[in-house]
Amino acid sequence: MHTMVRIKYVIGLVFLFTSLTACTKKIPQVDLSQVDQAFLQRCTDEVGVIIGIDERFNDYWNRDYDNSVYRVLGGPQTPLMRRVMKIMSEKGIEAASFFSVIHYRERIPEVEVNVWMKDGSIRPVNVTKKGTVALADWPCELFFPRQTKFKISTLVVGDTVEIKAPISGPDKLVWHFGSHKFCALKSNVAFGHSTDDNRPDLRAISFDASGGVARTSQGDAYPMTFALQKPLMPISKARLPYVLTAFRCPGWNNLRGQLLQTTIWLARKDEVAGRNMVNPLLVKPVENGETKRRIQATANWLAQRVRVDPVDVPLWLRWMPLKPAHKTALQRKGGSGDVAALTFRILEEAGLKPRLALVHTHPRNAFYKDLPTLTQFDSLAVLVDDEDGKTHWLVPGLPYDPEDQPPAKIRGRQALVLERWWIDRVQGAGICKPVATLAFSCQMSTPEPVEFKLITVGN
Repeated sequence: MHTMVRIKYVIGLVFLFTSLTACTKKIPQVDLSQVDQAFLQRCTDEVGVIIGIDERFNDYWNRDYDNSVYRVLGGPQTPLMRRVMKIMSEKGIEAASFFSVIHYRERIPEVEVNVWMKDGSIRPVNVTKKGTVALADWPCELFFPRQTKFKISTLVVGDTVEIKAPISGPDKLVWHFGSHKFCALKSNVAFGHSTDDNRPDLRAISFDASGGVARTSQGDAYPMTFALQKPLMPISKARLPYVLTAFRCPGWNNLRGQLLQTTIWLARKDEVAGRNMVNPLLVKPVENGETKRRIQATANWLAQRVRVDPVDVPLWLRWMPLKPAHKTALQRKGGSGDVAALTFRILEEAGLKPRLALVHTHPRNAFYKDLPTLTQFDSLAVLVDDEDGKTHWLVPGLPYDPEDQPPAKIRGRQALVLERWWIDRVQGAGICKPVATLAFSCQMSTPEPVEFKLITVGN
């Protein structure tokens, strides 16, 4: 009876039953003979799971799941992740039994899981969905990041576990090496497919303070490949090495602005005024000669009444607002992007003309001027001019000082200022468009009327 209930539970959900007909699959080889024994012992005792193979590659499997890859990378392949883990001790069984997939469609992506026992024979397992959560309160289905959690049944010490899943959304262009939960021996990433011609319109750069990642393809060879060069113990998500790829745009002013459309939408959606949400004095029209005082009052109110929370999200989402401005005002808290969107909305309600700027503040990673992509930035700031023409920078998480503009902590950093935006205040609010498709590409034949300007803050 229990078995029948479980079967009914997974009907209509993404699941996999690895049957005995799969016995022809050979166990992936995870060679531990050359691994430093002290590292291996520590991994066994403290973690319990070691990743023997962790790779990202392009293939033709499940290619209908997220077809934006056709337009983003120009080919019919689907980017896939494949992870092979070895369970070393009882300590790792629980953690290895669960994995998550981030996806950008309401439909849950197909996953494939295979498990082999110590003797190399395959173990039949169930993979069940344990829940899907929204990572952002966004309105557009095409660009709505969700995370679905799966559970693998009945793992034991000595099992080798293989997981495959499609990579969706902007994560197609980013790959992290290592893990925040497990030890990692081997990790490889390939952007492209071996049957593709050389592509001069893509480039990739690794971000890794430890020096453990190296490019293994030469020049403009395609696919571009990178590999982990040394074993890693678990690392916090913020410190994981990664590779970022982007189109070879002629310059920063050639970037499309679609990704920022969501930010404007979230800033302008629904009412934000009201005594229970924002002090009414902050959103009433500014009178002549009162701009400086209003900017100061807005910054003070935000610092005192709205908490800036740390965000644990993928790289490209670190600066992105995750919910509309009115919800941040109601909850009195949010990530830095959420608070920036609220700041933008308050100043705009007051009749000012705020602008957005993406700022690179990451102390560990260098900034590459020849890699035009919005994902190099990690903070969202709001710029607004006072009656004397002085530009004030309101940066969530940084104290505001009208005499310290721009703030000393970001002076000398690179910022991408949104000089002009095509969405007007009325028509742009609440309009959903497929913003994810070409969010990271250069301008196409019909450019959007968007003006970006890359500056050094303070110059």
